[in-house]
Amino acid sequence: MANSLPSLILTGASGIVGRGFLAAARDRFHIYAIARRPQQGSGVPYHPNIEWIQVDISNARALRRVTSQIQSQGGADYLLHLAAYYDFVNQERPEFQTSNIDGTRNVLDQAAALAVERFIFTSSVAACRFPAPGEAIDEETAPDADFPYARSKRVGEAMVRQASADFPCSVVRLAAVVSDWCEYAPLYMFLETWLSGGWDSRILGGRGTSAVPYIHTRDVNRLFLTILGRSEALPPYAVYQASPDGATSQVELFELATRFHFGESASPVYMPRALAAPGILARDLLGRLLGNRPFLRPWMLKYLDRALTIDSSRTRRELGWAPTPRLHILRRLPFMIAKMKSEPQEWRLHNERAMRKLPIPPSLVIHDAMVEAREAIVDGITAYLQSPVRHDRFPSYAMLPPGDLRWYVKFVYELLTAAVRTGDRSLLLGYMRDLARRRFEEGFPPAEVCDALLSINEVTVDELLHKPEVTGMAQQLRDTVTLSIALAIDGIQDAYEEFSDEAPETNGELSPAASQRELEEIVERLNAFYRPLHGNGRRSVNRVGAGVG
Repeated sequence: MANSLPSLILTGASGIVGRGFLAAARDRFHIYAIARRPQQGSGVPYHPNIEWIQVDISNARALRRVTSQIQSQGGADYLLHLAAYYDFVNQERPEFQTSNIDGTRNVLDQAAALAVERFIFTSSVAACRFPAPGEAIDEETAPDADFPYARSKRVGEAMVRQASADFPCSVVRLAAVVSDWCEYAPLYMFLETWLSGGWDSRILGGRGTSAVPYIHTRDVNRLFLTILGRSEALPPYAVYQASPDGATSQVELFELATRFHFGESASPVYMPRALAAPGILARDLLGRLLGNRPFLRPWMLKYLDRALTIDSSRTRRELGWAPTPRLHILRRLPFMIAKMKSEPQEWRLHNERAMRKLPIPPSLVIHDAMVEAREAIVDGITAYLQSPVRHDRFPSYAMLPPGDLRWYVKFVYELLTAAVRTGDRSLLLGYMRDLARRRFEEGFPPAEVCDALLSINEVTVDELLHKPEVTGMAQQLRDTVTLSIALAIDGIQDAYEEFSDEAPETNGELSPAASQRELEEIVERLNAFYRPLHGNGRRSVNRVGAGVG
């Protein structure tokens, strides 16, 4: 990466806002992109200015390791905190505490340790109560809405205000964020219903005046880039609103959507609250019984015919930023519907991915457990291979200096850990050929090398199965750890067969093992960061691990 670029940490990199920001900022910043999901599964292409870091921000120890590695690479200038859990169920979830509150606290600690020049926290205009008719939410409005997501954002804003005494902070309250693919669950469900031609396709609750503000991802990106570009001139703490003024009602969206889709606007059927409430309650009860609850929930009746009206004039005045008129929801809705009609599969893929709230991936749970138990497991494997009772089984390994063997074990373990975290085994498998070459020239029988790898699997899995956080993950351990080792063993066997056919001669002294510090630098980087290999994977591994093993 170009060291001349300012550096920025981005949490929530795999979400709709995070992906858009990466595309907009990747040529301007050296970005440490933090997400639970791997890069390849997030729709984020490789870019030389992006370091993808798969970590759960609620894991304080894992995040501290990432912070330490970023510090070793020169630190970070800015931190943009997007990661948060939200849903439209309106029930208490552990994630509101672990991700939104504990995670924000951990990320603030990261910002303090790195002494960033500015911390940007994303909140929501929905964290504020709906205003009375004729009034509007502005930047001074308290985040006083009383539902789980809003309460978590209120705590987050309070923590950020307190942290602003130590480093500059900005809070950005987002309107409902949409892209040209929609990717906002309520609007997606409205469009799916209104344009379906079904029995309920013309029904609007109340008078159809329920309204919220919408903001396009491109305008959100411009706001973030404006704050970053003007950081030195901004106050130590301020709240900004990424939203147009006012709010857009359901009836406005309905009339435009049906006109663009069918050629003329459909006439809505207004359902008074007295009739809408029993219908929603009955459908929700039936959905509970059948295990498939509808999107509309009884709690939504509270907001029938209410408008989340916004006044963002101070944000426009202080930042010189304003939403782009042609990106307003009423100007952009035809583009969404065009995609819905011309690319229906891609349309559903984008929106269903946005609606899914994935738990922490099992691979990330296993990875974190492997990192926490690393020293114990590496020591256990080393002792296992050099135990006097196993000298007959591992005679060649018994002759290795214990320190050299431990370095080898640690390096293979870190390659295995990286493979578990990312699902990409190319680093591990690429190194197997070089390991096989070294052991072949040293006279190790192939069966003994393969047996040593089996032992790495046995000790690792046995240790992990005793970890509470890995309880019930025996199958996932087989799919990640054991399968990776099985493929590595196959690579060793293939390489030995090839070397036996070639009958290579040893080239005098073998290259010395890497110094301990060099090995530590390698494994620290493997532990903290992951970038997919491009081009010749084996040569990439050689550059990382030359002389180790």
